[in-house]
Amino acid sequence: MEAILYLALAGIALLVPIGSLLGLLAFSQRKQQDFRIEELGREVHYLRSQVADLKRAVPEPSSADPEPHAADLAPLPSVHTASAPSSYPEPVESSEAAPVSSPVPVESLRSSPTIESRVIAALKENWMVWLGGLSVSLAGIFMVSHSINAGLIGPVQQFLLAILSGLALHGAAEVFRRRHMGTDQVFAALAGGGSITLYAALLAGVHHYDLIGPVTALVGLAVVSLVTMVLSLLHGPLLAVMGLGGAYLVPVLVGGEDGSAAFVLTYSFLITLSSALLMGFVFRPWLWYSTLAGALLWWLLVVSAAHDAVALACYLSALFVLFSVAPGEPRIDASRRREIFIILLLAWGASIAQQPLAMPLFAAWLLLLPVAILTPVSRGALWYLPWAAVLATAAGWLGYAGRSSGHALLLPLGAEHHAGLLIYLVLAAIATVLSGLWQWRQQLDLRRWGSLVLLSPVVWLVVGWLLVQGGSPSGAWALVALLAGAVYGALAWLMERRGAYRSGLVWAILAAHACYSLAVVMWLREASLTLALSVQFVSLVWLARRYQALELHLLLKVILAVVVARLTFNPWLQSYDASVHWSLWTYGGTTLFAAVATWMAGRNSAIRPWLEGATLHLLVLFLGAELRYWLYDGDIFAREYSLTEAALNTVLWGALGIVYVVRARASQSLVWLYRLFASVLTILSAISYLVAVTVHNPWWHSGTIGATPVFNLLLLAYGAPVVLALAISRFSDLVPRRWVLCVASAGFLLFTVLEIRQLWQGSAMAWWHGVGEGELYTYSVIGMVYAVAAILWSTRSGGEWLYKGGMALLGVVIAKIFLIDMSGLQGLWRVAAFMGLGLALLGLAWMYRRTRRTDPELAENSDVS
Repeated sequence: MEAILYLALAGIALLVPIGSLLGLLAFSQRKQQDFRIEELGREVHYLRSQVADLKRAVPEPSSADPEPHAADLAPLPSVHTASAPSSYPEPVESSEAAPVSSPVPVESLRSSPTIESRVIAALKENWMVWLGGLSVSLAGIFMVSHSINAGLIGPVQQFLLAILSGLALHGAAEVFRRRHMGTDQVFAALAGGGSITLYAALLAGVHHYDLIGPVTALVGLAVVSLVTMVLSLLHGPLLAVMGLGGAYLVPVLVGGEDGSAAFVLTYSFLITLSSALLMGFVFRPWLWYSTLAGALLWWLLVVSAAHDAVALACYLSALFVLFSVAPGEPRIDASRRREIFIILLLAWGASIAQQPLAMPLFAAWLLLLPVAILTPVSRGALWYLPWAAVLATAAGWLGYAGRSSGHALLLPLGAEHHAGLLIYLVLAAIATVLSGLWQWRQQLDLRRWGSLVLLSPVVWLVVGWLLVQGGSPSGAWALVALLAGAVYGALAWLMERRGAYRSGLVWAILAAHACYSLAVVMWLREASLTLALSVQFVSLVWLARRYQALELHLLLKVILAVVVARLTFNPWLQSYDASVHWSLWTYGGTTLFAAVATWMAGRNSAIRPWLEGATLHLLVLFLGAELRYWLYDGDIFAREYSLTEAALNTVLWGALGIVYVVRARASQSLVWLYRLFASVLTILSAISYLVAVTVHNPWWHSGTIGATPVFNLLLLAYGAPVVLALAISRFSDLVPRRWVLCVASAGFLLFTVLEIRQLWQGSAMAWWHGVGEGELYTYSVIGMVYAVAAILWSTRSGGEWLYKGGMALLGVVIAKIFLIDMSGLQGLWRVAAFMGLGLALLGLAWMYRRTRRTDPELAENSDVS
């Protein structure tokens, strides 16, 4: 303790004299600079008078000479003005440039001073003044704190000494200003040190000396703040900076553990208020942001201590009101207020989340809701502030529940807090609705305020269910949600009968569907939940057509996206009961509802392309789920990757890729997203097909194919992708048509070869089982038929690539017959092979010659040899 005392004494002994000496040196240096500037001004004035005399001596130009420019005849500006310059220079409003006596050098235009150079220049010029002012301010603070710790004199004498020191510094600054008939940063530094000393003295008088009460101290602090900001209009921005920064930091430097949060936050609000009043006369961005930073500094210190939620709620609400009416430049008023309101709402939500876990408060967190709704700025560009306040409050309560849950996602509040929470939610809903109705009565704009009045109670219902039930199913809460939906439905019916408030009718319908969705979420789970949500496809389409309410299409799109996402991803993420055929009534039911909604929408409806795309998507999912159900004996999502899984993925992903291409053609704003999905799904389908061809190929991989010819697993694994490729070839914007047709041709040949193998070998299709003569002959016959058909079709349609492919296949068949069948076939099999080849070649040659005689142009383009 003695070491700290000696250090404090040494600091005071060094800082006070040094600060005073530096201040005097800066003052004398500034006087010399002023004198030098006056001398330079007189010299410039003399030189300009000489230039004016020379111009008068020059004879007038003749009529033949070109007329001089107006800028050359403009009078030169004077260096001195009649009035002293303002401490807060205002920006030049006029766009006209002042006339100059000589052109500005090009070098000076190219090298304009940067921010770094300005800061360095300011430091070089004013470092003595700033350091002197800081020293004086610290001296006042240390005088108070050292007197407290050392106990050198009595409390009354300490308090009076500090007050008199602050007043003396202010008096000296004012005397110097009046004597020298102008402002100076030295005088501003002295005044700033006096204000900080007075702040420290009044705070010490409350927390340490107990000489004055909190109310008296707050009044004194308010007077000091207001006087400081008024004097800053005379002394310049340095006093504002020192007064504002010192006011926010003095309580930290003075210390004191017995200060209440209410007193500290009230003190911070008074400082913020005085700064706001100053900005009513002189607005500067740095003053605005400094005020916001200081106000939030004390909020952060209090909220980190996690106590006195009432003081925090009152403080943030008061700041919200203050900054909503605080003056600012009209050009940037809305943008700066938007930033500060967002920060205040985030602080509001964080304050709710940081409440003590054992004793949450409820009533205090109602204050900001009517304030945010009734503030005048919520009627203009910041119309979203009421909703932002509601959502910030709800997020704060959810954050509080998540903080108390530990490792769990959300833990409900204790039973002892349920009554208080429910009363709070009811009051919050009432406050929100009544405030919104009052604003609507003032503006008669239900389109803007109808959403807040009708939908905000749904938000409070969600918060109550999550905080009381923790998100678990509850029939009681589902019943409350259904009753709320019925009330909204009755309200919509009344609005329809009156024939007015159309926007209110739309919001009421939206609220009714929101309550229904919330009810099914509170009650149902897994497959039943998805089916219950899809019922709204039909109701929303019907209501949109009846009332011509295209706004309902937005909610319909959201529900479509939720249902499609659940049926696409949820079965892979959650486990479903395999003993129930849930895929039939879930996937099939949602597909049926989507199809009915598509039919009800009409051909010219704007929502019909969305419904068609969703119906196709759901139909593909339904067919895929049913195939899995029958192939896996009810276990739709079996965890194994076999030929069956690869086949299903190939067909499912490829079909979904086509669906998203169709949706991209119908969409107006999400074309890029749908095309991305289509490309990704097509690539995945191709990869799955390659896995089926290479890894799970029956030629070298054993598996159960089936004993039935043609209609077996090969049809799904290798035949369906051919049909899929032909379908994709119709969408050239997805994959080039020629590539897809080549893949389809190769896939069809592979499918044919595998089906021939299965026809002769059954499920034992591996190559090590050998090849019989009948199978070998069948390959030759089918290959010859395919080659001849391709050549004949190409000669009729003029397909060059098909003709080349047929000729290549014909060459392969001829090579096989001469190289393999000649040695592999015996007896009549060999006779049939060569007889078939000869007859086919002769018939093909005859048809080619006949075509050549009837169509010489086609014959010139083709060459059999």
